[in-house]
Amino acid sequence: MKFKTRFLAVLIAVISLFSVLTGCGVIKGDTVMELGGYKITEAMYTYWMARYKAIFLSNYNNGKDTEEFWNSTTEDGITYEQFITQYINNFAREVLISMKLFDDYNLSFTSEEKDMISDYIKGLNTAYGSKAEFNDYLAGYGLNSKTLETIYYAEQKIDKVREALFSDGGVFGVTNEDREKYYEENYYCAEWIYIYRNMKLKTDENGGYITDSNGMYETEPLTDEEKAEKEKKIEELKNKLLTEDFRTLRQEYSEEVLAKYENYPDGVFLSANDYQNYGTEFIKKIASLEIGKITEFEEEGILFIIKRYELKDYSKLTEQELNLMKDFEEYVVNEKMKKYYSALEVETYSEVLARYNIKEFKALSNTNI
Repeated sequence: MKFKTRFLAVLIAVISLFSVLTGCGVIKGDTVMELGGYKITEAMYTYWMARYKAIFLSNYNNGKDTEEFWNSTTEDGITYEQFITQYINNFAREVLISMKLFDDYNLSFTSEEKDMISDYIKGLNTAYGSKAEFNDYLAGYGLNSKTLETIYYAEQKIDKVREALFSDGGVFGVTNEDREKYYEENYYCAEWIYIYRNMKLKTDENGGYITDSNGMYETEPLTDEEKAEKEKKIEELKNKLLTEDFRTLRQEYSEEVLAKYENYPDGVFLSANDYQNYGTEFIKKIASLEIGKITEFEEEGILFIIKRYELKDYSKLTEQELNLMKDFEEYVVNEKMKKYYSALEVETYSEVLARYNIKEFKALSNTNI
């Protein structure tokens, strides 16, 4: 069960929430969003404002709450103030819809899941000294431990709904047609020649590559003479690419350890979901490249010469290739869930939302809450 780990999953336009559970307190405050009698209240919304403000600041601005950050723009051309507010609103909407579906389809929590939430709250009480002291801390955000427990239950209904209704075998479960469509619309196939422009891999006395304690290959700077030689080699490669086979040249010129690609005989399959491994700009470069063409991409002193290939038919993918497409099934399920949720009409109370400005809001000092 995923608990308190969801963060920058793709921003999905989804849900809202409210439910009364045995042993859970009722959240008070005005309604922010509503769907068929289920509600997102101000207490819920302020908790997410406080929590996600802290998380985004930590991840994007070293924890600093500055006007410059809020007014700067993302890759999509919107300010971080707009970006984070949209994220919170979308998440609230997702929770709301999940709450309703949870009850509509008579879903329930296991005793283990209930214990996990209860134990987590107890752990927080202990960490702050006592339940009373923890409530004193939460009061600074308009919350108490009972309200927090209710919010935790609400959040977990997203995963319960996804698992029960949208996963394989569920009422709205994904089909092979869904998988094929998602693959064709979101994945690209490419290979690249990887060249260090200003550095080289360190080797030991036997010529083997040296790795650090994390298993990463260690590097050292090139001398001016070596840099000149490297540029000459790059120019030589570019000329050869005009007439010679890309994969043959990749074997000869790439300075990456190619053994890790031995399970990718037809090229590497990657999508925007792989941004943590490859970087958003790298993937965008491949997505914009015409099939069969070659382009260059440079980042942090590394030159990538990339060739894009025709995407292999989904029906011809091997089990190994599917396994290498990490979290593919989860992405397909999320996409199906996103489309279902986006078609639902949620009532949003703009006059209540207007009370909250993320720039002025007090961020949680402890994002483990």
